Amino acid sequence: MRTINSPKSKFVLSSMSDENVDLSLIEQDRAINKILNKDILLDSYTSKHKQICLTFMAMDPTTSSFRPDKKFWRWKAGNFDMYMNVPDYNKFRTATKQEAKKIIAELYLSGIKKYLSKQKDFKYELFYKDVKQLFEKEGII
Repeated sequence: MRTINSPKSKFVLSSMSDENVDLSLIEQDRAINKILNKDILLDSYTSKHKQICLTFMAMDPTTSSFRPDKKFWRWKAGNFDMYMNVPDYNKFRTATKQEAKKIIAELYLSGIKKYLSKQKDFKYELFYKDVKQLFEKEGII
């Protein structure tokens, strides 16, 4: 299992994958990281969240390494972590780099809806709208 992470940013996309996923597909999260951290100010949506992390998982769902989606809210540190599986492992595994980037971006938007929509003191609708518009502007989705 490989993990890629960069914990110093306000927005962090990291990954966990099995050996059947090409590393160049996993690394598409870096471009999304740069865009989010350059163009989105987390303080515009919350005063309690200091970092939002999505760890997307590309693991074969038929193996023991597969894990269910989950979230963690470490409120003292202000860190909100989402762990989410790519919706279609085989599609992601055979995707082009651009397709992989789109899958990751859509998974991020899905995580916003699934988990951040339930957070108190978080302007989830505005955050979702701004992130989606940014992804559209950048040609990711």
